[in-house]
Parts: sequence; structure tokens; C-alpha cells
Amino acid sequence: MAVLSAVAIVDPPLASRLTVENGLVEWLQVLLEAGAAVLFGRDLVLNARATGRMSPLEVAIVASLIAVIMGEIDLDRLLFGTKIVSNRFLLHGKAALHWRLLALSLIWGVPLAIGVFVLVRFRAFWREGWAAVARPWGRVLAVSVALATATELFEKPLGHVPGVPKFFLEELVELVAAIGFVVAAVARPRV
Repeated sequence: MAVLSAVAIVDPPLASRLTVENGLVEWLQVLLEAGAAVLFGRDLVLNARATGRMSPLEVAIVASLIAVIMGEIDLDRLLFGTKIVSNRFLLHGKAALHWRLLALSLIWGVPLAIGVFVLVRFRAFWREGWAAVARPWGRVLAVSVALATATELFEKPLGHVPGVPKFFLEELVELVAAIGFVVAAVARPRV
């Protein structure tokens, strides 16, 4: 982060090239988030085997990281050439109807199933969430989630800060969040 900030001061055009959408910094975020997803996913599986139940908090963490990765790499644009969450694709797209129905079921079905799973086990989710925040790894994870969420909420204003390359602040904060995800995943005690 310090190096990237120094590059922005010394060579703004280079900082702009590094932080452009689908640029080096964004792919570094994806690698970090994928590493965190693998670590949390491994814990999810190992804990499920050891206890005989799946933790709703762990399911939510892994699913959220996968969703963030898919959003960062624009998986839908890579596969279909357009955002599949748009009405243009779902209602008026050139793709065959069965592909649009599959996309719709993935867009709504998978998150809905995960949401129902968490809601049905909301007490356990709540209890596990507060227990996590009481530990250092959980606080790091919570701050990282807050940073990632704030970046999404303020994405457009961050791109209009004078004197800073367009995507620089957004990508810098997202990189900090991605580092936090990995730190939380590594620091989490293993069962």
C-alpha cells in the first residue's frame, strides 16, 4: 500500500495503469481473496466433518468471498460478454433462453439458498459472529468487510477525487480489505 501510494505521488500515470479495472492491483486482490476463500473453505469442511454440522457464519464468509471474487473479475462478462444481472441480458439478451434461465437461477437461486440457510440458523450465525468479533481475527475480518462494503457504496465518489487517478482510491481500499481477509483467515485458530 505504501509503495502504491508512493507510485501515485511520483508517477501518477503508472499508478493509473496499475489500478485500472482488470489491472494488476485488481488481480492481486482476486488472488488474496481467493486465498482467503480457500482457507475459510478448508476450515468450513474440516469443522463440518469434526462437528457434523455446517457453521452458518463460515458458509456466509466463504459465499461472500466467492461473490466478491466474481464481482472483481466480472465473471459474467467473461462468460457471456455482458453483465448477466442486467435486464438487457435476462429479458432481451441474444443468448439462448436456457442460458438465461441458468444465469437467473445462479444469480438468485444460490444466494437465496445461502440466505435461507443462514436465516434458518440465525441464532447460531449471530452467536458465532459475536464470538468471532471478540477475537482478533474476527475484528480484522469485520473491519475488512466494512472497508469492502464502504468501497462499494462510495465507488463513484472515490473515482472523482481530484489529483488521484480514477480507480486508485477504490482499488487501494479494496486491496487493504483483501489483505485483511487473508490475515483473518490465517490468524483464525484451527479446530
